[in-house]
Amino acid sequence: MLWSKRLLISIAALALCVPLAGAEAASTDDSSALPPGVIAPGVTVAGVPVGGMTVSQAQPSIRQHVLGQLTLTVGAKSWTVTRAQLGLHAYLKTPLRTALTLGRTVPVQPGQDIPVVTRVTGSVLRNFVHSLIPQVRAEPVDARFRLVNSVPVVVPDQWGRRLDTLAATALIAEALKDPNRGRLALPTKTVKPAVTQRLLPPALVVDRSAHHVTLFNKRGEAVRTLGVAVGQSQYPTPIGRFEIIEKQLNPWWYPPNSAWAAGEKPVPPGPGNPLGTRWMGLSSPGVGLHGTPDAASVGYSASHGCIRMRIPDAEWLFVHVRVGSPVWIIH
Repeated sequence: MLWSKRLLISIAALALCVPLAGAEAASTDDSSALPPGVIAPGVTVAGVPVGGMTVSQAQPSIRQHVLGQLTLTVGAKSWTVTRAQLGLHAYLKTPLRTALTLGRTVPVQPGQDIPVVTRVTGSVLRNFVHSLIPQVRAEPVDARFRLVNSVPVVVPDQWGRRLDTLAATALIAEALKDPNRGRLALPTKTVKPAVTQRLLPPALVVDRSAHHVTLFNKRGEAVRTLGVAVGQSQYPTPIGRFEIIEKQLNPWWYPPNSAWAAGEKPVPPGPGNPLGTRWMGLSSPGVGLHGTPDAASVGYSASHGCIRMRIPDAEWLFVHVRVGSPVWIIH
């Protein structure tokens, strides 16, 4: 009787142990339920969910994510290229091999992600950045005057632009590390024009028929109008746009190679000098604005092509213009 009770107790204990052993086997043998070559659920590579995929299925998704498109912008211009075109390489074999081990030999941790090692070929990236240089470049435009209805009108300067290649290359290389970065503004440098409106020289308009010259400031405002003498009909003052190319204080007068000056000799500075005390030579050879000892000729067409002024007027104008000042001779 005692033996029978002991036998019943042993059988009951055995019956209690069997379900526990079965549950433990089920929890450790889950990995065996995965088909061969299939990645365990919950696994991500470079942020891409690849659970339930084979390696051949997962690889294109990861490659598309890591080496996908990046849009580069400069102002209103944009270029959309793949990261591979920018020189990025992704090494997927090792992370995919690691992904296959998770859930089999290594448990899958919540939120665990397998990173992908990448490398940038510097020469490819630099060549691409340099290919953008002519597309980004905008040449500066100098401020200038444009004659409208016999009045100089200011055309404002425009600042140029060029790509900052060193900063752009570094910025792109950094952005390539982030596959979620879809758009990137590239840095540029501004290029200052040689002549800004602030540096614009004053301008002159010589009206042959009215026998006067008007000085305009850098804002295109008339400052002062002075009487002049211009060329005779046989020696006309040329019409067109010119510039002041030289200024001389107390100049010498040298006879030009012309029939009317035949036999004349050079005249040094002083009273009676045909050029007065100031000479402002134009880009038209032999033509300039200057003072004259013959003040009575001012207001007439009496010169041999030059623009004569009263000596005090020429001295005043001399200090208000500079080399580079545009001069329009009209009518």
